[in-house]
Amino acid sequence: MDRAPIHVFISKVDKNKYLSLTPESLLDKDGKWFVELFYKHISSLLSRDIRGENVLVKPNLLKAKAPECVTSGLAIVAAVISLREVGARVTVGDSPAFGHARQVVGSLGIGPILKRLGVETISLDSPVKVSLPCGAKIAVSKHALDRDVIVNLPRLKAHCQTGMTGAVKNLYGTVPGFRKGLYHVKYGKELSLFSRMIIEIGQLLPETISVLDAINCMHETGPTVGKPIFLGVVASSTSTHALDTAMYHAIGAEPDMVPIWKEARKLGLKGTSINELTFPWLEPKDITEAKKFKIPRKLDPVAFNPVRFLLGRVKSVARRIGIMS
Repeated sequence: MDRAPIHVFISKVDKNKYLSLTPESLLDKDGKWFVELFYKHISSLLSRDIRGENVLVKPNLLKAKAPECVTSGLAIVAAVISLREVGARVTVGDSPAFGHARQVVGSLGIGPILKRLGVETISLDSPVKVSLPCGAKIAVSKHALDRDVIVNLPRLKAHCQTGMTGAVKNLYGTVPGFRKGLYHVKYGKELSLFSRMIIEIGQLLPETISVLDAINCMHETGPTVGKPIFLGVVASSTSTHALDTAMYHAIGAEPDMVPIWKEARKLGLKGTSINELTFPWLEPKDITEAKKFKIPRKLDPVAFNPVRFLLGRVKSVARRIGIMS
């Protein structure tokens, strides 16, 4: 097995400069530094010229009107502009837990900007059935499978079921719509199986590079109601596992705290040990605030209650057709 070191690129963001940014400022000189930062990360990860290729920017669009530390409109815009600079054909897409991707993008105030840039926002629907090596039978969005490159744009957060969510977990959003919840019901009773399913989804996808927004993060709990913590970091890698491992190491996490990491290490996947990583820019120890990041010590069950899941689906359909306000 190839054990050549994997690069993880880490850079810091000034808090005052970041807090003064608006989505509109990324289109002019005031936000140029932030766009240039993302361009530096993305161009460092690309192994070839992707001019004219179809690229999916896959952020974490959990739901509309979420706290700023849940979904990051600034990172989306910066990534889109950076990819257009290298001549890629860009689409922004995700499968939010609630609503359509365009609704979430609209709530972030970046819909008009993406439209001005000529970039479409899509929900990752159009399911394609696949059988994973772990035995799970699932569906993944055709929109993700058919792209030339995926730019995975996770937000670092604590998570009440998986300890933390980062680059590996963010790719679960390529599963269309309600199916994400359905697989919690179907496969969530066995945490090892559910974790492996998420890992293997990432292995199905086209070439993926990941740029992690670990600037204004959510910790203590999550993925929606934790507390903000400013780490001021953008980190990236061609390996989702390496990127997450670097952040786990910075925070002081152990594999037992993060089931997906624990399972990936059990499978012997490359990038799951800090000794396999190299840091051309900053190192995890340079993320001075990271040790203050708190991970849930007791995790909620991954499995959803089937009755509650069905009731939730009924309410969702009712809202769509106007029965419920």
